[in-house]
Amino acid sequence: MFQLNVSDLLASYPGDSRELAFQGEVIPWYYPNIAFASPLDFTVKLIALDDGVEVIFETLQAMVEYEGDIHTVSLSNVPRTFKEHYDPIAPDDIKFIEKGNIDLKDIILEEILMAIL
Repeated sequence: MFQLNVSDLLASYPGDSRELAFQGEVIPWYYPNIAFASPLDFTVKLIALDDGVEVIFETLQAMVEYEGDIHTVSLSNVPRTFKEHYDPIAPDDIKFIEKGNIDLKDIILEEILMAIL
């Protein structure tokens, strides 16, 4: 649902960018531990790097239900980096580009959980 093809950015020059927006319902049970009480709304800026893509959530807004409580989530300027290859010197870079695609599913969940916990 949140996979993006970034092949064009990988073939481009460092600093090249794209902006994308999503606003819509999230399929029930797409995330096993949260339910969306409102549509998910986010904009991302994708920036080409020498060895990957920087993803910046310019905005991310939703109302989610977690453990019986409703939480309002409103985030801005949240960066995440996706690398083309594993770097043993920087083992914290755990998000990778697979076959020209990045998947935002886990990042969205992580950011929402960090915002409400």
